[in-house]
This record gives sequence, structure tokens and C-alpha cells, in this order.
Amino acid sequence: MKKIYSKIKKKKLLHIFFRPTKKNQRINISPEDEFIQLCYLNLSKNDKFLPHKHFWKRNNQKKRIVQESWALIKGSAKVTYYDLNEKILTSKTLKPGDISITFEGGHKLDILKNDTIIYEHKNGPYEGQKKDLRYLK
Repeated sequence: MKKIYSKIKKKKLLHIFFRPTKKNQRINISPEDEFIQLCYLNLSKNDKFLPHKHFWKRNNQKKRIVQESWALIKGSAKVTYYDLNEKILTSKTLKPGDISITFEGGHKLDILKNDTIIYEHKNGPYEGQKKDLRYLK
């Protein structure tokens, strides 16, 4: 797991690049105080989750940010990570099974192969491009 921090606010975690391992394990990828929560599960036959459901609860958050993750399923893509001041921090090539999470700062995705399949996840409610994002120059 590669944690990418801001150069402006040194302790501010902006992005995570995660490449899975083959061990039978659970890895909590997102810090528990972030809006988007992601964990990696490498499971074996007969592993199971007991029947359960999640419930509504009050949240005292006054502000929110839309956070986003990309999980590359098939193909290849290059993700570029940006700092809080919109300067490039680094780039990584996503391969099948890799995950990119952006908590804050910017990101860009360039598809490198035809028929690339990516799952995109974000916290909601998402109010669309006009209200929830701004394109970088």
C-alpha cells in the first residue's frame, strides 16, 4: 500500500494506491475517519459473512467532501495524483486488482488499453458534476 501525502500539509493523507497480496487476510485500507471506507478481503472457500444488515444512524458531520475510489478489474490505466494546490504529486499504473482512493486533492485517469473495466465508488449523496466537482487546468 502506498500512502500519498500532501507536500503542502505534510501529515494530510490525500490518496492511497493499493496493490493486493495473495495472502488470506483482511486489510482495512481507508483510515476509519474518512468518509469512504474500503477494505481488501482475500477469502478462502467456506469463508462466510454471517447474515447482517446496516442501520441508519445520526451523523454530526456539518461538512462533507465527495471521495472517490477506482478498482481496476480488466485492462490498464494510469492514475495521476494531485496535491491540494493542484500540482502533480505522482502517477501510478493500475493493473487488474489495483485500487486507487482519493480522499482529498485531485486525480486524473488515462486508460491505456481497450476494453478496460473499472469500478468507481464514491460516498453520497452525489449531486453531479456541477455541484460536486471542479475540473483542474
